Amino acid sequence: MYNKTLLSASILLALNAPVHAENVKEMDKIVVSATKTEQQKKDISSSIEIVSADDMSKSIASDLKQALNNQPGVSAQGSGRFGLSGFNIRGIENSRIKMMIDDVQQPNSYNPGANEQRFYSNGIEIDTLQQIEINKSPSSVAYGSGALGGLVLLRTKNPSDFLVTDQDETRFGIKTSYASVDDEFKNTATVAARKGNFEGILIGTYASGHETKTHDSGSSVEGPDRGEANPADNDLQNIFAKGIYQVNEANKIGFTLEYYTKDYDEKELNYNGYSIPSMRPGQSSYDYQDSYNNDKNSRLRVGLSHDWLLQTVITDEINWSIDFQGAESISKNHDTTNFAGKRNRERKAKENSVQLNAKATKFLDLTDSFHQLTYGLNYISSDFDLDNTDYTIGSGVAKPGATGMPDAKQKQWGLFVQNQAHLLEDQWIITTGLRYDSFETTPSTDEAFSTHYDANKDNALTAKLGSVYHINENLSLFGQISQGFKAPTVYDLYYFYGRGAIIEANPDLKSEKSLSYEMGLRGDNNVVSFELSTFLSEYKDFITRSHTGTKDGKKVYTKQNLNKVEIYGAELSSTLLLDEAFNAPTGSYFRFNLAYADGEDKQTGNALDSVSPLTAGVSVGLKRENYGADATMRMVARKTDWSEEDNIDAPGYGLLDLTGFYSPVKDLTLRAGLFNALNKKYWSYDELNGDDGTSSFNIDGKSQPGRNWGVSADYQF
Repeated sequence: MYNKTLLSASILLALNAPVHAENVKEMDKIVVSATKTEQQKKDISSSIEIVSADDMSKSIASDLKQALNNQPGVSAQGSGRFGLSGFNIRGIENSRIKMMIDDVQQPNSYNPGANEQRFYSNGIEIDTLQQIEINKSPSSVAYGSGALGGLVLLRTKNPSDFLVTDQDETRFGIKTSYASVDDEFKNTATVAARKGNFEGILIGTYASGHETKTHDSGSSVEGPDRGEANPADNDLQNIFAKGIYQVNEANKIGFTLEYYTKDYDEKELNYNGYSIPSMRPGQSSYDYQDSYNNDKNSRLRVGLSHDWLLQTVITDEINWSIDFQGAESISKNHDTTNFAGKRNRERKAKENSVQLNAKATKFLDLTDSFHQLTYGLNYISSDFDLDNTDYTIGSGVAKPGATGMPDAKQKQWGLFVQNQAHLLEDQWIITTGLRYDSFETTPSTDEAFSTHYDANKDNALTAKLGSVYHINENLSLFGQISQGFKAPTVYDLYYFYGRGAIIEANPDLKSEKSLSYEMGLRGDNNVVSFELSTFLSEYKDFITRSHTGTKDGKKVYTKQNLNKVEIYGAELSSTLLLDEAFNAPTGSYFRFNLAYADGEDKQTGNALDSVSPLTAGVSVGLKRENYGADATMRMVARKTDWSEEDNIDAPGYGLLDLTGFYSPVKDLTLRAGLFNALNKKYWSYDELNGDDGTSSFNIDGKSQPGRNWGVSADYQF
C-alpha cells in the first residue's frame, strides 16, 4: 500500500543525493512543475523535460538557449543585442509560455517592433540553477495566467546541492570557461556552508565577451550588405545568495537575494549607409550614419520563505513566500541622420512586482487509497513603466520620446486546489485540479502618453484531469486533459502606432484559452528508458492583429480575439545503455529523440509560423568515473509551410557537436567541446519568420554560428 512515509522517504533520498550521482534513473528524477509538489517523474501525467545542472555543465552551456539545444519539442528564441526573447514549446511561444524562477513569475516581454527597444525576461545566470523543468502542457491550474502553452521553471541551487555531507562543513568552488562563439571568458565562484541549524550558499559570476558570431562566410562590409555580426562588447555580473535556517523541527525560514546586470555596447555597422524613403515633403530619403548603442539590463530579486510542518485536520504542511522583483532595461540608440542630425534615443522599460505564494498540503491515508491534497493562493501586484527621451546632441534639446503605450498597474490573484490520488496500491494515480483567477490592468497617462483608456478586467476558471497507470514496475501509461489561459498583456491592450500604418489599441480584449489532450507511454529499466507522447492542443480567442479599414489614406489595424488554432504532434525520447544491452564498453550509451508537430489557424486555414519543422537528435557516448565523451547530431527538416506564401523557406540542416570531460584528480573536472563541427551554414527557422527575401539587410546577418569551441574547468574543494 502506498503511504506518506514511502513518499517522503523517496523524495528525501533523491533530494539529498550527491550532485554528481549518476545512478538516478530518468523516471525517478524529482520534478515540481507539474503539481507544485515534489513528485517522481514516473508519477506525472504529462510530458516534462528535465535539464540538470550536470547536463548544463556537460554541454558547456553558457546560457539558456544553449542549455535547451537538445530538448525535443522545445527551443529558446532570440539572440544578438537583445538576447533571449522567450521559449517555444510545441509551436506555442513568447508570452503564451510562462517562465518562473522558483516561485517568482518573470515579466512579460515587450517588443514594439522597432529596433530601438526590447524588454525581455532574460536576466538569468545558469550557473545559479539546480535544474530546468519544461512542462509541455497548459499549466494554468498550478500557475495561472501565461501558462497557456506550457511552463519553463528555473529552480535555483540550494546549499545542499553543493555540500557533500550532513555535517557542519564549508565548501568552495571555482569554475572558469571560454566560448569562442562570442569570445566570452566566464568565471563563477561558489561558497557553501552549514553550521548548526543554518546553511547558506553564495554564487558570484562575472563574464566578459563580445558579439555572438554569425557564420564565418558572411561579408564584413559596412552597411545593409553586412553578413558578419556587428562588433560588440558584452559584460555580465551576477550575485546570488540563499540562506536557510532550521528554527526547529517544524519550522524552516529561507532568504534569497539575487542581482543580475548586463551591459551590451554595439557598433551597428550594418546600419551605416542604410536609407529608407522619407514621408517628409522635400526630403527623398532618411539616411543613417554612425549608428551604435549602449544597453543595460538588470534584475533584482529579494525573497523570504517559510516552511511549516504541522499536524492538523486541514493541513500537514504550509509553504509560503513573498518576493520583490525589479527588472529594468535601458537602451541608448545613437546615430546621425540627414534630418535630425546627431541624436540619442534613450528607451527605458521597467517592471516592479510584489508576489505572494502560499500552499498547504494534506496527506490522507484512507482504507483503499492515499491522497495528497494541495491548495493555495497566489497574488501579484506589478507596475510597468516606460520612460523614453529623445536627445538632439547638437542643440542640447531633450524631449519625451513617444512610448506607444501607457504605463500600467496589474493585479492578479488566484485560488487553486489539487488532489493526487494513489489507487490499487500505487498502481493507478489520478490527478485532478481546479483554479480560479482574477486579473485587472489599469493604464495611466503622462506627458509621453496622454490618451486615456479604460481598465481591462477579466477572470478565468481552469481545470485539469490526469492519470498514470503503472502496468508494471518498468512500464506506464499516462494521459492528461488540461486547460490554460493567458490574460492580455499591457502591450496587447494599449499599444498604439500612428506612423505609416495605424495600429489602434483595444482595451476590451479577452483572455486567450487552451484545451490540451495528451497520451503517452513510458518505460524504464536497467537497459533502456523511453517516453513516447502524442498531443492535441486547441486554442481559441487568440489575440491577432487584424486589418479594420483605412484612415487618411493609411491602413488601420487593431488587435482582436479572432483566431482558433489547433496543434498536434508526437514526441519520442529514449536512452539505451549499450554496455547492458550488447556487452559494449562499460559506460557506453545511445540516445535518440524526435519531435513532430503540425498546426493550423482554423479561421484562415493557414499554417502556423511558430510550429517548428521535424527535428531529431542522435547521441553516442561513453561515461566513466573520471572521463567521458559524447557525439551528438541534431537534425532539423526544411520549413516550407508558412502563413504567407512569399515567406522564404528555412533550409534544413544537420549539426555535429562533440564534447568530452576528464577528471585528473578528485573534485577537478575539465571539459571541452567542438560545436557545429562540420561548419554547417544554417538559419533558425524563427529568425526567418516574416522574411520574404526583399529586406535591405543581408540574410547572412541572421545566420547561426559556424564551427566554434568551448572549454571549462570546475574545481570544488
